[in-house]
Amino acid sequence: MKIIFALSMMFLIVIGCSNKPEIKKKESGLHYVDDTVGVGKIAQKGSFITVNFRVWVMKDSSDDFSDWSKDSSKIRQKIEDSWTTGKPYKFVLGEGNFIKGSDEGIEGMKTGGTRTIIIPARLAYGKTGIRPVIPPNSNLKIDIQLLNVKDKITVSMWNVDTTKMKSTKSGLKYIIVQEGTGRTADSGDVVTVHYTGWLKDSTKFDSSVERDEPFTFTVGAHRVIPGWDEGIRFLNKGAKARFIIPPDLAYGNRPVGKIPPNSTLIFDVELLDIK
Repeated sequence: MKIIFALSMMFLIVIGCSNKPEIKKKESGLHYVDDTVGVGKIAQKGSFITVNFRVWVMKDSSDDFSDWSKDSSKIRQKIEDSWTTGKPYKFVLGEGNFIKGSDEGIEGMKTGGTRTIIIPARLAYGKTGIRPVIPPNSNLKIDIQLLNVKDKITVSMWNVDTTKMKSTKSGLKYIIVQEGTGRTADSGDVVTVHYTGWLKDSTKFDSSVERDEPFTFTVGAHRVIPGWDEGIRFLNKGAKARFIIPPDLAYGNRPVGKIPPNSTLIFDVELLDIK
């Protein structure tokens, strides 16, 4: 009986070990484990993906792939958690728009899957880190849940009839590309729009369409540049327009992101909703 019992225990140990997730290693040194294998579309370079994620700064190499979200001793090492904020992140995979070093760890996941990724410091933020959040030479641990995979959205500048261009006293120029329905937006209204912004040389500097994130703001609350606050009042729900905004109605002599000082800005705008 003792022999049978011993063999049974060995069998259970073997079964337990065989159910342990396989740790996979990339040539770069990145490690990952598929906690749950999805069944949907595969994330590839150039895919537009939506993820939930948690990020920890690693202090040591013990229990790397255990569930740190249930470990109170790890709470001070966590630096970001989209599950807590309720704000999944959307980005194009392979363009370096997410946590540095994470793209190759996410590639190959299927929609609905979850993965734990360990990023060596040299693939992440290296010797400099990001003070005070990520110390120099820090390895990072990321839990990823792949919510959605789409083909990358690429926006081109609209073809418009420039003979329909109108100008205001302030210097704003606009063209109604498509008429909407109902009343036009006014001060105090909360409007939701899609937009793409261009410089005069046709350089694209921002697009809510490509991010798949409509933009919402209150008209007249000074939350947007003056040219927007003025131009949006010409639109009703469903309308599309081009705004040509001179520097003094935009960012003036301040550089902002990809926008140089004293830039005239061109926006293709669609008003999705008015409340």
